[in-house]
Amino acid sequence: MIVSAEGGDCLKRTILYRFARIFFICLMIAVASGCIFLPGRAEGRKKTVMEMAEENKETGQKAGDACEADSKEEEEPQEEAAKEQAAKEQAAKEQAAEEQTAEEQWEQWQKEWSIEKQIYPLLENAEEGSREDYIRLGLEDSDIYQVREGDTLWGIARECYGKGTDWDAIKQENPGIPGDGSLIFPDTELSIPRFCYIRKQEDSLGGFSSPACTYDIPSDWIYGYPKWETCVEYYWPDYADVGVFSHVTENRMFPEHMGGEWEEMQRKITASAEKVERVCFRELEFSRYKKEDGRELFFYRFICESEEGDVRCAVAYTSGANYMAEFIGHCPVPKDGEEPAFDIEGITRYIAASYEERGGEKNWGSLKYRPYLGYENWPYEDLHNPFAMMETIYGVEEDEELVGKDEEVHFVSKEWENLLRKVIWVHYDLTEEQMEEFAQRPIYASELAWITEVVFVESPIPGRDEVSVNGFYSEGATCAEYNLTTLQDLAVLPNLHKLTLETGGADDYEALGQCKALKEVSIASQEPVEKLELEWAMELGQLESLTVTVSNFPHLMEIGYEKEGATTFGNQVKEGEKAEGTGDGKAADGENATDEADKKESGGSMKIEEVLAQCTSLKYLKLEYTEELDLGFLGKLPQLYTFWLDGEKMESEAAMQRQALFKDEDWPQIKCLVVDGDWLRNPE
Repeated sequence: MIVSAEGGDCLKRTILYRFARIFFICLMIAVASGCIFLPGRAEGRKKTVMEMAEENKETGQKAGDACEADSKEEEEPQEEAAKEQAAKEQAAKEQAAEEQTAEEQWEQWQKEWSIEKQIYPLLENAEEGSREDYIRLGLEDSDIYQVREGDTLWGIARECYGKGTDWDAIKQENPGIPGDGSLIFPDTELSIPRFCYIRKQEDSLGGFSSPACTYDIPSDWIYGYPKWETCVEYYWPDYADVGVFSHVTENRMFPEHMGGEWEEMQRKITASAEKVERVCFRELEFSRYKKEDGRELFFYRFICESEEGDVRCAVAYTSGANYMAEFIGHCPVPKDGEEPAFDIEGITRYIAASYEERGGEKNWGSLKYRPYLGYENWPYEDLHNPFAMMETIYGVEEDEELVGKDEEVHFVSKEWENLLRKVIWVHYDLTEEQMEEFAQRPIYASELAWITEVVFVESPIPGRDEVSVNGFYSEGATCAEYNLTTLQDLAVLPNLHKLTLETGGADDYEALGQCKALKEVSIASQEPVEKLELEWAMELGQLESLTVTVSNFPHLMEIGYEKEGATTFGNQVKEGEKAEGTGDGKAADGENATDEADKKESGGSMKIEEVLAQCTSLKYLKLEYTEELDLGFLGKLPQLYTFWLDGEKMESEAAMQRQALFKDEDWPQIKCLVVDGDWLRNPE
C-alpha cells in the first residue's frame, strides 16, 4: 500500500497517540497498586526507627532461613565437622578443669560448704548435756498424761522427754497447776507438749542486735534495703539468688497471743494468694510453734511458679510483748545439674525462732510513705504481702502499649536532642547505617513513646550529677553538658510518667502541664516554693506523687561555694555557653518573661492551697514551704496517704507551732504525716 507523505504523518501521530495512551494507563495501574512510588504523593515522613528495628528482625530471620537451606545441602560434611568440634571442646574443658587454680577450687568449695552448712532441720531431741546449743520449739499437738501416785513434774518430764530439766514446759502448758508445781494430784490429766529442736549455728556473728530485740542470721550473709518496697530489710549471700526479708514493728496485732484466730488467718492468707495474677502459688502449708518464752511462731511455706522456674518460699511471724517480727524467705528451686538449693524454709524458721526481745526501745525505723505492695488484696496492714513481693521479683510484667503520633518534634537544646537520639539508638538496637539515616532527619513523637522516666538532677558534688532516660545514662555526664534550657524539651515526650528535676537551666514548669501522662513529679527549684506557680499540676489528671522543694545550690552559693566545672545554677554558666549549639537558647520564651513578671506582681496566680485542692488524685505530697498554709485543702484530697511539710528548722519554735496545727483526729486519710522533720504519724 502506498501512503502519501501527509497520510504517513497522520498515521504516525495516530500510532504515537495510542502508544502514549496505553503507557499512561499502565502507569496509573502501577501507581495505584503501589509498584511505583511518586514523590508528589508521599506523606512527607521517613522510615521510623520502629520500622528499621522491624526490618532488622526480618532480615535476621531471612538470613537464618538462608543458612538453614545451605546447611541441608552440606548436611553430611557439616555433621562430621560438628563431631570433631565437639570433641575438641570437650578436650578443652577437661584441660581447663585441670588448670583451674587452687584459689578458684577453694572459692568453689567454700561456696558449696556454705550452702550445705546453712541447714537448720527440726530435730526430735537435743543432744544430752548441750541444751544451750539448741532452740526449743513446741509443736501444735500435745499428749495427755494422767498423774499417778508419787509423780512429780521432774519425773514426768524425765519420762516424757528423757530430761527432767524440761519440767517447766509442762508447768507452762498447764496453768492450772498451783504454785511452783511441787504439788500435783493423782488422776489429774496434764497436757504434755511435744517439742522439736533447732541447733544454733556454731559460727554466729551475732546477727541483728539492738536494745529492742535480737535475732540470728547466717554468718556470711550481708544486708541492704530493696528500692521497690518500703520498711523492709533484706539479708542474702552475695554468691546466690536467695534471701530473707525482715521487718520489726510495734506489736499491734497480737499483744497477747493468736488464740483461735489462727484458723481464720490461714483462710485469709490463702485467699490473698489466689488474687495474684503474674505468678501462681501451690503447696501452701501452715504450721504453728510455741517458743520457750510462751510466745507463738506462725509459719507457712509455698511454691511460687514463675516463667523462670519454681521458687520455694517461707514466711514466719513471731512477737514479743512490744514488737512483732516478720521474715519472708525465697530461693529458686535448682534445675537438674545445678548446685544444691538453700534450705530456705529452715533458714527462715531459724531466724524467727532466734528472735528475742530485750526490753529496750526500738532505735531505728523506716517511714512508711505508701502502703505495702499488694495492700488492696491483703488483710493485714502491719504485715507485708509475701505473694505480691514474689510477684514483683519473679513475675513477668506485660509491657504497656505506649503510642505516639507520627509527627516531627523539635528541640531547643541540640545537646538534649542528641542524648535522646543515643538512647533511641540503643533501645531499638539500630545499625550504624540506620543511625546515620536517623541522624539526618527530625525525631518523630512515636519514636519517643517508650520513654516513661527522666532524671535530670545536678549535684553540688562534682561527678555526682544524674542524667538518665528510662535508666539509660552516660557515665560521668553532667547536667550542664545537655543544656536543658526549657522544659518544652520534656513536654514533647508523649508518655512521660515520672520526672525528677533539679536544674538551674530551666524553670518554665508550666510546660509540664502538657505532659498529661505524668504520675510522679519531683522538683528541687532554685526559687522558694512560695514564688512558684503550680497551676500546671491541675492539668495532670493522673498525678499521684508531687514533691516541690528548694535546691541547696542557692544557699551554697550565698555562702561562697563555687562548683568545680560547669553548672546550670547561678552565673557559672554564661549566656554564651547556654546558647552554644542551641541557637536561641531561652530566647524562644523571652517574649513571655515580661508577661509572667506582670502576672506575679498583679497577684493573678492562684494560691497554692487552691491549686492543690484540685489535685484530687494525689497520694503523696511533699512541700518545702515556710509561709502560713490554710490546711483545709487536705480535706479535699481523699486519696492522700502521705503529707510531708518541710521548711522550718527541726525542733525550732516555729516547727513546733506548725506541728501543733495537726490533731490526731484531723484528716484521717493521711496515714503518714511528717512536719519539719518529726514523724507525727507513721504506720510502719
